Amino acid sequence: MRPIGIIASESSENEARVILNQSEEKRVKVEDLVLVDNRNEGKILAVLRRGRGINENLKAGGYNPGVAYARAGGPPSTAKETYDFTLSVIGEVKDSIQQNKKILAPGSMVYLFEDKDDPMRYLAGTAHKHTIGYYEGHPTWRVPVNEAFIPYHIGVFASTGGGKSYLTRLQLIPMFLNAGFDVLVLDWKGRDYAPYFKKQNVISISEIALDQETVVSYLCKKMGNFGYLSQQAKGTVTQALEEFVYSESWRGLSVNEFRKVFYTSMIQALNPRNLTSGKSFEDQQRFERGYRRLRDSDIQNILGTLTANDILQLVRERKIIVIDMKKTGRDEKLSVFLTLARYLMDLMQNDEDLNLALVIDEGPQYCPFNPDSIQKETTDMIIDLCALGRSHKLCVCILSQGMAGEIGINAAVRRNLNTQFVGKIHPLDINEAGNWLSPFNIDPKFLLSLPPGHFYFMGNMNLSPIPLLITFEVK
Repeated sequence: MRPIGIIASESSENEARVILNQSEEKRVKVEDLVLVDNRNEGKILAVLRRGRGINENLKAGGYNPGVAYARAGGPPSTAKETYDFTLSVIGEVKDSIQQNKKILAPGSMVYLFEDKDDPMRYLAGTAHKHTIGYYEGHPTWRVPVNEAFIPYHIGVFASTGGGKSYLTRLQLIPMFLNAGFDVLVLDWKGRDYAPYFKKQNVISISEIALDQETVVSYLCKKMGNFGYLSQQAKGTVTQALEEFVYSESWRGLSVNEFRKVFYTSMIQALNPRNLTSGKSFEDQQRFERGYRRLRDSDIQNILGTLTANDILQLVRERKIIVIDMKKTGRDEKLSVFLTLARYLMDLMQNDEDLNLALVIDEGPQYCPFNPDSIQKETTDMIIDLCALGRSHKLCVCILSQGMAGEIGINAAVRRNLNTQFVGKIHPLDINEAGNWLSPFNIDPKFLLSLPPGHFYFMGNMNLSPIPLLITFEVK
């Protein structure tokens, strides 16, 4: 470590300004980690943020000789020039990092950690062996995590190209596996995860058998709900559909066989006497109008044979399974999610621990800020999974391009994600980023220009009480 400056006046127990020594402004930068030798006793670990340069001779908005000289092309005087940073306290260094309760005395020396000094050892102590990425600018400083909080759920937020899938694939998934969690990934586009794993670890969405409730909801949607105002306002046709689906007579059939059995069974249930007028005939017409809207590809999506239990067994055997969800529409993907989620809910309600990390790519597709229709069901299901998952070792990990609003995820879901990784943000998210990060002296504008693969790590899994800037190598 080397001395870089001293604590300025008006310091507190949580933050202070650090006046840099001569020429240190050329070497010291934002997010550098420092150690304060507090004159009020104790060694304080902290991070530098919000740098500031001050020159009394170059104040804008007024006239003075220094300004006049500079306007004439002369070199400005540096006699009254200083540089300082805001210092955000991480904690007092003891056997482990403890909350600092002493004022940082003005005049206390501040030392910069260099590459050979690893401040992460103060955070990790002897109890925490798992890490994620490394501290920005220092590849040997692996950032420790508190694995006990993995089931408290994780949010990964970054705009397109910010490195969300890289962080998840290269850091989060290996961390889950090392911590004893199996991993189930829902790959929305089929491009971010499926191509990077062995074939034995990837299954197609079309191989999955949907549960009866999901099949009923899916078929109603595809057949225009038979003209009823909503699926909840069940009519005779919907009730007949439910009876057909719950009979399971269609399982294992081909598309053509399904069409024949489905049509015959429904007509027999709705109009057994083959009447040409009256309520039975009207119900038959409702069904036939919906039936004509049903495409072969729609039927194929419900004829998979892998049950949710089969998939979970594959996850247990192979440790990680990626569901490739390409070539299907939004509703089909969400229907598969509901099938899997209902099964996981049943297991947890029977008091079974899952030891499972469920990675949900494209979070706003599942739980948008203002959900309706099937997205309302998936949003409510995610909230329920989060609530039960904390005590049954289920980690819900959601990736999203935005944090809030139209580009983000539902607020109720967001509140359940107790660990966050925030990378480069969209300008529409600057207010929400400010709500999260400004209390830690992080300028949200700084996040607009973060390089890909750089994330602020914060929340329960972070052993530091304030966010740390991490990154990782892309192999």
